[in-house]
Amino acid sequence: MLTGPIISPVSGIIRKIVIFLHGYGATGDDLIDIGAQWARYLPDTLFVSPHAPDVCEMSPLGRQWFGLQDFNPLNIRQGMYTAAPLLAGYVKNLMAEHKLEAKDIALVGFSQGCMLAMDMVFHVPGLGGIIGYSGAFYPPASLDRPKDAPPILLVHGTADTVVPYAALFQAQTQLQLYGVKVTPQTCNGLGHSIDDVGLRVGREYLQRVFTDSNQQEIRKTI
Repeated sequence: MLTGPIISPVSGIIRKIVIFLHGYGATGDDLIDIGAQWARYLPDTLFVSPHAPDVCEMSPLGRQWFGLQDFNPLNIRQGMYTAAPLLAGYVKNLMAEHKLEAKDIALVGFSQGCMLAMDMVFHVPGLGGIIGYSGAFYPPASLDRPKDAPPILLVHGTADTVVPYAALFQAQTQLQLYGVKVTPQTCNGLGHSIDDVGLRVGREYLQRVFTDSNQQEIRKTI
């Protein structure tokens, strides 16, 4: 089972969960501080930032979701086929533990974590939202459309030399072929990182999608 740092809801009541997925060679500790910045805007939200399952092959102090010796699409897809079911199981366990639905869960991934977050549309139907920072999309072999995929926010810096900025629009085009709505956000002059603009649009996106899911739930009870 995946473990990592958490930040409990400001309100003390868990109605939503945001799961951070760190990049290659990092750990869950690298993203959990974003939850601290967003907590007062999302008071009923539990923030979790699990460590990837494997020790990083290139940096033994960090972790990896799968091996990433190169950016060969075949190798990356093979890694995703191993990592995605593990993450999907983690998401579903959180839902069961806290008696929440998929619409109450949002994924926020950076770099390799972004790749994995986008892939979850094929594994967990009805997620509340997905934010991807500085990542790329590697389509699965199947052309089957995911069921009830959320809108995805993709954020990328124009000066990224690790995952090129062009990956933003490639991901948008490819995801649209699967019927997934994508909103791109450009961060001018930003390298392989997350800046204040990206944090702001990410927080606003989560406020919006979680509010929409709450309104849908209210309409069901009327």
